Amino acid sequence: YALKPDFATLFDPILQGNTLEKAIAAFQAKHLSKSALARISIMLAGAAGGSAGILVTFPNGETRQLAPGPSSVISQAAIEVFAKRFLENPAVLWLSESGNKIVLRDDRIANAIGLRIEADKNLPDLILADLGPAEPLLVFVEVVATDGAITPRRQEAIYAITDAAGFSRSQVAFLTAYQDRATAGFKKTVTQLAWGSFARFASEPEQIIILNDG
Repeated sequence: YALKPDFATLFDPILQGNTLEKAIAAFQAKHLSKSALARISIMLAGAAGGSAGILVTFPNGETRQLAPGPSSVISQAAIEVFAKRFLENPAVLWLSESGNKIVLRDDRIANAIGLRIEADKNLPDLILADLGPAEPLLVFVEVVATDGAITPRRQEAIYAITDAAGFSRSQVAFLTAYQDRATAGFKKTVTQLAWGSFARFASEPEQIIILNDG
């Protein structure tokens, strides 16, 4: 392996503090595209998170404060960016997090449409709905910071819930949400992803992976 001279120069121990930061900025401006720079900015924002928590704005304007951490950052991107970009008329039906698995408001909505979700079994991280089509689309989202992707077993478990609620399987979609392709969570779970599901990275908001089944 070898490093290009311009990149290798950044490892010079003489470079420190502001001098190093300026050298890195100059290298990025010269060698990285705008999309690559945007990806770095999004990744850094996700890594920072914020000690006060993550304020998420739902499509209807409602807000909710999530605990600080990478999972909350990914959930925020799924709600504020993915839902608006890929769904015609998005709504949030359910959002759980590590510190608060079941929110009473979300549980009422899920029960109102027949989704019986048990906290100790098949608890989803996020359920989005697209109310634009004549037949609403339910999108079950698993947020992966370290583990927990949409696997075939997970897919079938959720289908059991939607089947019991009377939804056609054509009205159900599955998304595994990651921060970036370079994260350990993606590398660990990519081989487990179920066919017929989707995957998306917060750092690349305009793209989506389709695991086409047939």
